[in-house]
Amino acid sequence: MDQIPKPVRSALLAASLICAAGFAMLPASQASPLTQKDAENPAATPSAARENDRLRNVALSDAFERPDTCRGFDPVKRYGPELQFQIRRNDAPVGRHSVTFNQGRDGLQVIAQSNIDISFLGFNAYSFAYRSESMWQGNQLTRLSVTVDDDGKKTSVRATRDQDHLIVDGPDGIQTMLAGIFPTDHWHCGVLAGKSVLNTITGKANAVDITPYGSEMLRTTNGTIQATEFTYDGELETNAWYDHQGRWVGLQFKARDGSTITYRCMNCQTRTARKDQG
Repeated sequence: MDQIPKPVRSALLAASLICAAGFAMLPASQASPLTQKDAENPAATPSAARENDRLRNVALSDAFERPDTCRGFDPVKRYGPELQFQIRRNDAPVGRHSVTFNQGRDGLQVIAQSNIDISFLGFNAYSFAYRSESMWQGNQLTRLSVTVDDDGKKTSVRATRDQDHLIVDGPDGIQTMLAGIFPTDHWHCGVLAGKSVLNTITGKANAVDITPYGSEMLRTTNGTIQATEFTYDGELETNAWYDHQGRWVGLQFKARDGSTITYRCMNCQTRTARKDQG
């Protein structure tokens, strides 16, 4: 990178994605929503908050095939052994993201990996590597190990369940959270009903408001599929898409340099897809 002009190098490194699905979300102070939909919080009073939650639950039910779609979620049955995404920056391919599922006697093992490489004039201008290994029992996280190499800067997050709590050791020290919190890796649609998420980059709990919007035809690498968009607002901001069976099928967010990062599904079960002419 020493041969790249310093202003260009700085601009490229500003694209530090701090991503990899969920990981693919920046703190709200560093990112902007992809679209401005509703910046106001209608829950100004307890009664308004209850009504807001009721409407949100109705919208969640309408988004999926059954009201219990996200309870008892079995990723092996929903996805198969692996879920794959192409990562694109301003619509140019820059990397891959994969999630593999292995059901064993000790529970469900989930391994998520992202690799991103951005080149400029033939030089490697930026690289990012992420690996997360988690164990699940009864749809609850019991153990998590994350390693990140953000262009040479290495960090890690470790989490272990202790009765009703999750003890998380991250870059800023130890945090204690209630058991049942979902990490920011998106594959389990149970996260959509929560008010906070475990940020697998920082090791902190982030308050979020996740709102479902309308159904649309979402582009994949092999066609388009009917999916519902969910927008994260609060301490994390991103847009995620799920199909009618609660399967994660897409992601999009703004990087720090203002570029658009898109996760485009490569092996989604697209029985309802039509050929992509674009």
